Amino acid sequence: MSISPSARSAAPAFRAIGRAAAVLGVAALAALGLQPAAQARPTTPVVHAVTHAARTTAAPDTAPDLEPVCDAPAKGRAACYALRATGQPPLLRLGASATPAGLGPQDIQSAYNLPADGGAGQTIAIVDAYDNPNAEADLAVYRQQYGLSPCTTANGCFRKVDQRGGTSYPQPSQGWAGEIALDLDMVSAAAPGAHILLVETDNDGLDNLAAGVDEAVSLGAKYVSNSYGRPGDSADDLATYGASYDHPGVAVVAASGDNKYGVSFPSTLPTVTAVGGTTLTADPGSARGWSETVWARDNYGPGSGCAQNQVKPAFQKDTGCTGRSVADVSAVADNVAVYLTFGDQGTGWQRYGGTSVATPVIASLYALAGPPRPGTYPNAYPYAAGGAGLNDVTTGSNGTCAVAYLCTGGPGYDGPTGLGTPAGLAAFRSGPHGTLSGTVKDAATGKPVARATVGSGLDVTTTDTEGAYTLDLPAGTVKDLTVKAFGYTAADPVTLTVADGQSLTRDVALTPIPREHVRGTVTDGSGHGWPLYAKITVAGSPEAPVWTDPVTGAYRLDLPQGADYTLDVTSSLPGYEAREQGVTVGHRSVTADVALTADPDAATAVGYSLERVGGTETFDSTAGAPQGWSVVNAPGTDSGWEFDDPIQRGNLTGGSGAFAVAESDNGPIGPHQDSQLISPVYDFSAGQSAELSFRTEYGYNPNNQQMSVDVTTDGGATWTNAWASPKSSDTAQNRTLHVALGAFAGHKAVQLRFHFVANWGYHWAIDDVFVATRTLVPTPGGLAVGTVSDANTHAGLVGATVTDLGNPQSTATTTATPEDPAVGDGFYTLFAAGPGKHTLGATASGYATATERTTVRADRVTRTDLAPGAGRVTATPQTISGTVVQGRHTTARLRLANTGTAPVTVRLAQASGTGWLTPGVFQVTLEPGRRTTVTLVLDSASPDVTAPGDYRTQITLTGDTPYAVAPVPVTLHVTAAHGHGA
Repeated sequence: MSISPSARSAAPAFRAIGRAAAVLGVAALAALGLQPAAQARPTTPVVHAVTHAARTTAAPDTAPDLEPVCDAPAKGRAACYALRATGQPPLLRLGASATPAGLGPQDIQSAYNLPADGGAGQTIAIVDAYDNPNAEADLAVYRQQYGLSPCTTANGCFRKVDQRGGTSYPQPSQGWAGEIALDLDMVSAAAPGAHILLVETDNDGLDNLAAGVDEAVSLGAKYVSNSYGRPGDSADDLATYGASYDHPGVAVVAASGDNKYGVSFPSTLPTVTAVGGTTLTADPGSARGWSETVWARDNYGPGSGCAQNQVKPAFQKDTGCTGRSVADVSAVADNVAVYLTFGDQGTGWQRYGGTSVATPVIASLYALAGPPRPGTYPNAYPYAAGGAGLNDVTTGSNGTCAVAYLCTGGPGYDGPTGLGTPAGLAAFRSGPHGTLSGTVKDAATGKPVARATVGSGLDVTTTDTEGAYTLDLPAGTVKDLTVKAFGYTAADPVTLTVADGQSLTRDVALTPIPREHVRGTVTDGSGHGWPLYAKITVAGSPEAPVWTDPVTGAYRLDLPQGADYTLDVTSSLPGYEAREQGVTVGHRSVTADVALTADPDAATAVGYSLERVGGTETFDSTAGAPQGWSVVNAPGTDSGWEFDDPIQRGNLTGGSGAFAVAESDNGPIGPHQDSQLISPVYDFSAGQSAELSFRTEYGYNPNNQQMSVDVTTDGGATWTNAWASPKSSDTAQNRTLHVALGAFAGHKAVQLRFHFVANWGYHWAIDDVFVATRTLVPTPGGLAVGTVSDANTHAGLVGATVTDLGNPQSTATTTATPEDPAVGDGFYTLFAAGPGKHTLGATASGYATATERTTVRADRVTRTDLAPGAGRVTATPQTISGTVVQGRHTTARLRLANTGTAPVTVRLAQASGTGWLTPGVFQVTLEPGRRTTVTLVLDSASPDVTAPGDYRTQITLTGDTPYAVAPVPVTLHVTAAHGHGA
């Protein structure tokens, strides 16, 4: 079967590129393990283009709701503390330059001053219940995405065992599979060089989990992460399970829980490090570059409190709890990227949270700091550090409690975050140490150098916005201390001798590297060719991004000479794939133009219509496979795919009529199937992408049945999986599945197979198989861009609607542009179909509609700014008062003026029970520049005036205007009849 389908504007630019060039680049962070690019000095500029075939981009980085991945624990059992964000679309593949939503390894390393390749020679154990069959494969995707070295069974980095150290893995669990994926990814993020030991216990019983900890230690792990718990503090916890968590010389780490104020076992035990959680947010304006507060979102937050049934460790000095205080330390507990493909929740890239995030991060900190001293308890180390190596978290709360610090962040120790979050490794190592501090400055200007890296080996820190740094170092000889920063020549390494408790000072001046211009334009590459408003960042750079001009698509940035760089280019206009552009900067300027491709899978780029060419197979014939389709059953197996509903099941797929079904559990059907339903050949050569959808119904058990959809482009010699069955028992009816086939676009001979393998399994039914190519076709027209601003204040209006009045379906909503200082808030991009004259209108609540006539040119960008007017009311005087003898009245005048740019209707009202002030309700319409006077009567003869004294009310003024008008207070002083008259 064949499937085949039936410039720049002269308008004023938003910025003058030559006058306002931005300075950008890639951080050369050798002390962090990020080596600088070779200082090659080519004689001619070189541009390397990298186009991404993948069609999927990451979801917006917002904060969706959270849900636990594990159910509440039964008696004697534990729940994992992983939380996943809800409402996340499936995202199994990313474009090569796309970044998963949520925090990644580089964020965690930056926030906590961690080395980029730390952990070499250490083994970190993760103890979890049940099995995640995809653990190693998913870990490989995560590490590859972030450029981390592979960690596999084959290279000895990854090892998975059952709770007895063998390979008889327990049954899978969808919930705990998410916990396992999260733990593996977080260890990889914090300590990429460490080996990982995953211990999977038989189930979530507290006894089995405790046995898993013992097994991890017996296998040589010095760092054991436990991201699970049981709410509460039981008097027999220590006696029953305590020995399994009591291993001197081993850092046993446990999550404090996700249920806000209140404690949970095993983090209550005095021998473990109890880990709380924070919300970690990038804060470029701060000295650290990050800010943290107590994590609290939806109904979740870190556990904390007082475990009265446990002995208070000697190192804890807080006075509000006579037992064990929880937590000890903390780390990020929200919005981290995780990759998971197992089970119904295994939709690929997702965002996770919970103290299950923080716990493996803290376990990794211990590993980075080096083996604990034999015979010591590592949970004491942060207390002995005296605040060194910790970020004190002083804001936020996880609930209410009688002893405030146990549920509220504050200076020093508090329950939700303990002593704080990591600031390097000093708080997590044993042994003597000293401190090195100083400032890093530009040798040419004397100005401070922010984000410079100072460090030796695993001990690293970065300078703040004033160029200052403080670095905790182990006592003894410190070799090869380096100071490096992007755009500067690295300082020569030095060797220092540090005594225990010593404070050293070392200031450093770095020599700046000369820079060259990199300039170009960013345009649409799918047919229109119009300039695009886009953000350009340099991979790994600590410096701010640059933005293209929205009208011309032009950009310019300056990069240090003698290095290779990767530009990440992302369109502000939705629906385009991001792209990487490689550049080599020598001794002359470089031109790097970039064309971005509209994404045919998302099909949201304006100015394009989606053309889908294909057809649907409805399996209407019960005599056999449809024309072009075939059934292949493996030798020695029983009957496979059939079309006559052999056991009269009925079509439960949501389709109608006949359907295809493979049966395994009902006579006269035999129990053993290995059957392929193979499609005709499809021609995807003319499509930009392709898709598959089908209706389905099945009964499924992963132990004896597998279902998959596979794709071949070589006549069946090799097959690539496109959809796989769930990894846990499931049933489905009336379900339509959608499978992206973009990876196979451009191929001329594509076939699908529906592969059913069962051994006394259940069944799988399908119907209405739709296969099509997807191609975006340009619609004639052009783009209008501009800002919508208040005609009175000239401030940008965010949330205003811009409409092509000749085509009311063509609308755009204005947005804020906080990252681009050259483009004001209220920015919009609107596609106008058909070149020529168009009238645009801008509306916003409280504003009159503003219109502008503009000329739209085909495949170009025209700038059209709009300024809606609004009425603006002033009232004088600001207060009104009058004095009368009881029974008399007086008058006052309230002057109203419209100082705005549109008519306004003003309504005056006051509270009930103030009949002494009239008029009670008044309405007037004022044209721009007009004013009026309202005469008010203050009458003490009103029944609401019962005796001499002061009577007060206020006049409220409302109207069809976006500006609030302050109420006017009114006071009536009433005197007795023998006093002064009116």
